[in-house]
Amino acid sequence: MLMAAFFSATGATDAFYVAFRIPNMARRFVAEGVLTISFIPVYTEYLVARSREEAFDLARKTLTLLLVLLSVLVALGIAFSPQIVRIIAIGFSDPSQIQAAVAMTRIMFPFLFLVSVMAFCMGVLNSHRYFFAPAFAPFVLNVGIVAGILFISTMFEEPLYGVSIGVLIGGLLQVVLQIPYLAKTGFRMRLSLDLKHPGLRRIFRLATPGIFSMGVQQINTLVVTLLGSFLASGSISYIYFSDRLHELVLGIFVVSIANVILPEMSALAANGNSDKLMEVYRTAVKSVLLVAIPAAAALMAVGYPVISVLFMHNKFTAVDVEMTYRALFYASIGIPAMAVIRLTNPLFYALHDSRRPFYAAAVSLIVTACSGYAFMQTGLRHAGLTLAVSVASIAQMIVLIGLLKSRAGEIGLGGIIRAAIKHIVSASIMVLVIRVLANQIDWSTDPLAKRLLFLAVIILSGGGVYLAGCYILRIREIRLFMDGLRRGR
Repeated sequence: MLMAAFFSATGATDAFYVAFRIPNMARRFVAEGVLTISFIPVYTEYLVARSREEAFDLARKTLTLLLVLLSVLVALGIAFSPQIVRIIAIGFSDPSQIQAAVAMTRIMFPFLFLVSVMAFCMGVLNSHRYFFAPAFAPFVLNVGIVAGILFISTMFEEPLYGVSIGVLIGGLLQVVLQIPYLAKTGFRMRLSLDLKHPGLRRIFRLATPGIFSMGVQQINTLVVTLLGSFLASGSISYIYFSDRLHELVLGIFVVSIANVILPEMSALAANGNSDKLMEVYRTAVKSVLLVAIPAAAALMAVGYPVISVLFMHNKFTAVDVEMTYRALFYASIGIPAMAVIRLTNPLFYALHDSRRPFYAAAVSLIVTACSGYAFMQTGLRHAGLTLAVSVASIAQMIVLIGLLKSRAGEIGLGGIIRAAIKHIVSASIMVLVIRVLANQIDWSTDPLAKRLLFLAVIILSGGGVYLAGCYILRIREIRLFMDGLRRGR
């Protein structure tokens, strides 16, 4: 919201988001590729089948090697930032825009180091069932970014340089937050490097294909950024703002569930309890679809009002709202598929299988590149790029589910589909109600207070209609959710 209000969608913000994408892409590869999906299953197996001290020894060796690799990677990234920017934003033609992107890339590249250490801490803490500090980390990251927008930006001729420094501060705060909780597990850091350690070698065997399969969404975003650099100024920013909204859904609900169940699935796999493992997976998928399907439908139906209230302040105009909504509409189509992918990939890694997700990720990347190039030539322009990511996510989900059936046998797909159909029926009724409510005011010109009030009414009414529909259709997950709320869990 603050980025939109202070800087709108311009060539300069496009340069910032290009620079921000680069360490974020590397983060997905290193932090979420190596650490989250390969470290946790092996580390959890050591905790379950061996001893805590052996698990800590593995963690120390992993972190030591990680620190060495990250130091080299960050140094190379800073040195070769001009070449990286020219590849990622090949369509940029303004020298000042390219120069700004290079400068901000160099400022933010150390963020990769900080966020990767944060991911290591998260892996250890989640494996020991400490969830608060990792879950709270994005909040302190945003504290740094907000400080960059409001305060540090005023110290620079190009204010976005200050925002870039805020990203670094937020990354450091994330790491500092984890340290007291890491100490509670009993872990003590000592440098210890042993490339022949069997656990370490297993981690990197899993990580090799896992780096690509878990990072494919970021690669797809990178492809979209590259293609978007050929479009009108502001296109990359519109895509970024829409991405914030659909990632809000995935980040709050889907990633939270995925972070919690990966250690549990890894422990079940280590104990050979395949029936319970698949039950946990089915319940998790049904639970995220309970949220992902209505969220996608709501963003498609009333995304313009949401963007109007959240972003249309100061420099962000009604035209910017319309352009962002076009991107959001098509991006929202893929939310349910992305939700299923984010839960299915960890299941494969809990089974120590990173090869099959690699195949599905390769399909997604090919579909994104081909369809993105085709769609951006149409009247959709930048919205065609978000549509391409949605189409690719659906294709990846279909391939991934097919591969899961070949790997694990019966996965209860029929029950998941029946639950999804019920969610779609309830969400369709919800859409009819919220569209009627949304048409009562002008979201481009009416005062903010009025728009905010009507948006609150839309959210409450839509949520109430959807919950009622779920109860009428006897959707089990909604009853479990409500029972949990009543028990205060």
